[in-house]
Amino acid sequence: MKVSPEDADQYYELSSRLLSYVNQKLNILPDTYAPKDIRAMNTEDRAKLRNALWENVHLIDSFVDENPFTLSAEELEIISNWKHFTRGRFFLVKYLKNYAVFMEEGGGIPYGVCALLQDFASIVGKRLPVVVETVLLPFKGRIIYDGILASYSIYFGSGIRGSIIDSYNQAKAKYGIVTSLPFSFESKQQSDEDLLRFYMKNQKNRDQYWNEIWDLIEKKPALQLLFHQEMGTVNARTYKKRLRDTGIDNGWFAILQGLIVASGTTEAETRKRAKEIVPFYKQKWVYIFNLGK
Repeated sequence: MKVSPEDADQYYELSSRLLSYVNQKLNILPDTYAPKDIRAMNTEDRAKLRNALWENVHLIDSFVDENPFTLSAEELEIISNWKHFTRGRFFLVKYLKNYAVFMEEGGGIPYGVCALLQDFASIVGKRLPVVVETVLLPFKGRIIYDGILASYSIYFGSGIRGSIIDSYNQAKAKYGIVTSLPFSFESKQQSDEDLLRFYMKNQKNRDQYWNEIWDLIEKKPALQLLFHQEMGTVNARTYKKRLRDTGIDNGWFAILQGLIVASGTTEAETRKRAKEIVPFYKQKWVYIFNLGK
């Protein structure tokens, strides 16, 4: 979940040049520091310059216009893109193969973030979730943090941990995991169909998001078909077990709103019988399953 050593080195070289420029413009520290000095300075002093930058983000445009270190067009573009930063407190909720997942507090956007020289588990430990404060930046098509990360020693009980993970799962269902900046709600918002599938994924989700399920269906009545098909899949599992427990091990069955409304020895026969007794406007909601499969 780290960028390559070469990319990490490039990030620190570019950010040190930018922070050197910020210090010259704002005189945050008493002496004028060359980029090599800023890269070697302690975290506390570097954080002062970094905070000044994000509070005066217009200096990025000034830096790019002046190009005081004669950077290449590619390097200037990398720095210019840092205007699309995201700053704040996040829940670090998961370590995945290619990135760690940072979620905005309050169940906001989940970001896939790459580490720099050290992986995040080495910095904050393996026990998750944990609250961290940092700045997220776009960097060569990925999201990184700005090299300064504060973590908070807050212990979460099982209930709160579960709530955070539930918020993460819901956010992931809505937006996916965002892996580039700037982020656009319009481009990342998941479809209502995908969101409904997430809400109905398991019994826990159905219980937790029952009101949200019906809010979606009320907003978009066409989702009733997907709802009944998803519920048909759930109910079929229950009926298969109950039917087999009674000694029935073959046949086709039709379910509507949790009830078996027709059966037969073939799919065609079962569909025909269901069509004969189910009102026309509900026929498309019927779920057909084969007990033998």
